[in-house]
Amino acid sequence: MYNKPIFRPSFGNRPDSLVGRDEIINRIVEGLQSYPGSSERATLIIGQRGMGKTALLLDLSDRSRSLGYIAVRVTCGENMLDNLIELLQREGSAYIKDNKSSIKGFSAGALGFSFGLTFTEEAQRTFGFRVKLQMICEKLATCGKRVLILVDEVDPSILQMRELATAYQELIGSETDIAIIMAGLPTAISNTLNYRTLTFLNRSQQISLGLVPVTEVEFYYRSAFERASLMADNDIIKKAALATDGFPYKIQLIGYYLSKLSIEGKALTLKDLNKANEAASEEVELKVFDAMLNPLSDMDINFLTAMARIDGKIRISDIENSLGITHGTAQTYRRRLLDAGIISSPRRGELEFTMPQLSEYLLKQDLA
Repeated sequence: MYNKPIFRPSFGNRPDSLVGRDEIINRIVEGLQSYPGSSERATLIIGQRGMGKTALLLDLSDRSRSLGYIAVRVTCGENMLDNLIELLQREGSAYIKDNKSSIKGFSAGALGFSFGLTFTEEAQRTFGFRVKLQMICEKLATCGKRVLILVDEVDPSILQMRELATAYQELIGSETDIAIIMAGLPTAISNTLNYRTLTFLNRSQQISLGLVPVTEVEFYYRSAFERASLMADNDIIKKAALATDGFPYKIQLIGYYLSKLSIEGKALTLKDLNKANEAASEEVELKVFDAMLNPLSDMDINFLTAMARIDGKIRISDIENSLGITHGTAQTYRRRLLDAGIISSPRRGELEFTMPQLSEYLLKQDLA
């Protein structure tokens, strides 16, 4: 038996607490309580690496069970549909009491289920994913259960992702008691919304995960440090919260490294915090920034580096002058980087980075 650590910074891991996400969680949970077929039952969660998309899916999976959902989570990929059906059968079978029940024309033991949520051999051979999913939803509905599908790392180029979205669209048209929550990088979600067969998702809830207010990080650290047996005065806690820049991954990283540096019976010092921040920053650069920038073209990187060199307000006209490019060319790369969620445009003609520390990282790479 072991105790889970308070700070768990690994990607795909679930942290001790989802800092600053209460409003988002409440909004999604409210949508799950809407009527079958409602557009509010479909949610797209958009966020860069390290913003806590997977952690949010895990939390919502747990919360949905109290609303009567059988929740299954899959990662977008070539075998996702088979995995989804198998998970629904495993998770939902405990709620099936009548193994001999019939499902809208499919008699159990014939063209339906042999027992529980196990398909007969004939049903397994005859029906595709769409029909199997509907059959499971309908049988679970007889037990007062509904289905929630959670998809991580959405990628519209995957055929099975498109098949799932098409099947979901057809099922909500018949008011099947089902909901879906999908999470992905900004570029992937943008491509998903623009994909011809997935445009119905434009009507879904679209939630962007941004940085967390530092005040909420400070409040979290006060509680988390105590539970992790970390001794720190108010000044160190405040400085630790500021060092995170409100970036969820870095919140966990700084807490993790401070835990490693702590000595029982001694309070954390500013030197400890500086060491923890340095280690956390290096990990952000390696695991977040490198992965974020790797798919970009040389011109994309040049555009971002030009932004990083500008002190104060970043105007598109300044980037054009710095790179010697036309306004049309600048607008092309601006749009690409906006779609990728790497930059934002707070005001007309102005740009800014969406990720803290990225500007400094680009300048460091430029000098290397």
